[in-house]
Amino acid sequence: MANHSQIRDMNGPHPFTVKLLSWYENHARDLPWRAHPEPYATWLSEVILQQTRVDTGTAYWHRFLNAFPNVKVLASANSEDVMAQWKGLGYYSRARNLHAAAKAIVHDLDGQLPETAEGWKRLPGIGPYTAAAIASICHQEAVPVIDGNVQRVLSRLFNIDQPVDRKSGRVAIEAAADALVSSQNPGISNQAWMELGALVCKPKNPNCGQCPLHSECLSRAEGTTRDRPVKQPKKRPKDVMVNFDVKRRKIGSGPLEWWIERRPQKGIWGGLESFPLVMTETTTPPPQEDAIWGPVLHILTHMRMNAWFHFSEIQTSHDAGGEETEGLWVAVTDSHRTWPRLIDKVLMDLQNQAVKN
Repeated sequence: MANHSQIRDMNGPHPFTVKLLSWYENHARDLPWRAHPEPYATWLSEVILQQTRVDTGTAYWHRFLNAFPNVKVLASANSEDVMAQWKGLGYYSRARNLHAAAKAIVHDLDGQLPETAEGWKRLPGIGPYTAAAIASICHQEAVPVIDGNVQRVLSRLFNIDQPVDRKSGRVAIEAAADALVSSQNPGISNQAWMELGALVCKPKNPNCGQCPLHSECLSRAEGTTRDRPVKQPKKRPKDVMVNFDVKRRKIGSGPLEWWIERRPQKGIWGGLESFPLVMTETTTPPPQEDAIWGPVLHILTHMRMNAWFHFSEIQTSHDAGGEETEGLWVAVTDSHRTWPRLIDKVLMDLQNQAVKN
């Protein structure tokens, strides 16, 4: 493994960074938030692109920016509108944190966005990566940005054999990134390292022949590219069963409706709308009955779900029935709800089942 204390060039950008910047000038993707970087739009792009592909995220970035063109508009929006604009992106905690941070900026900072990485990190949901990205790109603060792409590139470039998801590996990556960030153009150099990972130094089948640092890469020279970055073995996702209680009613000539509730802000599917549910750790399916539909398999990083939907009929007046918790009756045909992805992906089937059962 390289001695990172020896790779800093105090007389200017490291030679690796100089090579990379030349490559980036000719290969950088034309992304809308790069043309004229400004903090709010850059912040939004960084949050959206966490766990989201660039082609998908770009469309959402335009849509979200049109709906909430600045931090004050976002802060004053209601949570339902924010979640509606985010619908389909998943990982909804990102939207909740974005909204909470906007409110904090308006209420606590008089609407002024921070200019330093430390300032950004004090806001809800903003970690070291996002804070460094905004501060370096928009305010030229010489702080390194370390995302999954940078982590992979540096672990290969310096053949780092420590797990990057443990302290020893993180320290090695941070030391390398700190040594390589350009003090003159930190935003550009940070984006260049991320771009190299996204376009060339990919997780599988890296295009080493197109890499501007091909001859300097220790991992390529030692034949360990496929083994970098080193990570600890993943834990097996736990098996859970989710039983949804789908209550329906029809009042006179009105539409067929079902009862939905807003999920608690903390925990799985926080802030989204859902049928009442019970979740248990088991692989045993529920007893079969005429008014049950499933299973629906849904896999998250830490959880493997088998979901069942239990349909029942509520005989009630228009103003009563089942309102022990906060929720509402909505038309079965209403598709404009903030459902969890598990429900959203089978919504048409559920609507058909609601009519049949």
